[in-house]
Amino acid sequence: MSTVAPTRSLNKALAAKAHSATRALLDRCASNASWKQTSLLADPSTMQARASVSTHEEPTPITWEATTPQNSYAVLLLLDDARLSLRSDAHALQERACDAGSYYVSRPGESVSVHCPGTCRALYVAVPVQLFWSADEASRACFSIGPACDVLLLQLARTLLEMHGESREQASAAQVMELFVDRLRHLRAAAAPLACAVKKTVLPHWRLQRVDAYVKAHLSEHITLNDMAAAAGLSPMHFAAQFRAATGFRPHHYLLLCRMEHAKQLMADMPRSMLDVALEVGFHTQAHFTTVFKRLTGKTPSQWRCDALRSQHV
Repeated sequence: MSTVAPTRSLNKALAAKAHSATRALLDRCASNASWKQTSLLADPSTMQARASVSTHEEPTPITWEATTPQNSYAVLLLLDDARLSLRSDAHALQERACDAGSYYVSRPGESVSVHCPGTCRALYVAVPVQLFWSADEASRACFSIGPACDVLLLQLARTLLEMHGESREQASAAQVMELFVDRLRHLRAAAAPLACAVKKTVLPHWRLQRVDAYVKAHLSEHITLNDMAAAAGLSPMHFAAQFRAATGFRPHHYLLLCRMEHAKQLMADMPRSMLDVALEVGFHTQAHFTTVFKRLTGKTPSQWRCDALRSQHV
């Protein structure tokens, strides 16, 4: 207990510093873009992600409709707070106030319609399938992500806007785009367990979303079957049986998969001790975390992080 308490206090202090640094970067990178459908990274190569800005400056309704190309994923990211509704093959979002940083990633071939009753500014990014999935992933599930909100994507988007038009910043802009795509891949990996469940589910999609949201919000805490069942609004026995029948996973196994994906994100995003990572994803000891991580991934956390860092510098 004496080891856990100071460590969690340190984590809170680091989180506060990270929040302050994020706010400073957002303030510095904020830009009032006035162009419309302007290419931010015009590269003729089909293996490069391409970004453009869509701006609606009139206080009148507008609807954007598009079908994602078969060879790419499409990202729509709000650059400012706005009201909008969204309809796609997989989701229906009623009109509501959405924060800057809200995003939706549509899968190849998906039709999407976005309606905005007033002014709106959004970043559109087309990401080739080959960049969205790493080369060593044998099976490539095809699913959309969101609607959700991510402050890091917003940081990177605004940094990219700041660099637009500066010839001396083109190399740096390309690196920012790579970071943007890498962040999308982390979000895709975190969404994979739920997407797999949704494909097979006999439970209502909203129940699975509530369970997933609860798990992601409480990963650093002790989560029981009763907790997950309560999030779904079902009795523990009914939830466990239906969840396994629908997804192929026991609830506890699904929880471990979510913990491992979040651990990978923490290890890849910033240098942290393995004990910090273990505590952040709900383990009381580093040894237990290492044992579970190796059982599910085939590597120890240290081996996985070394491989990840090596691939980033190749």
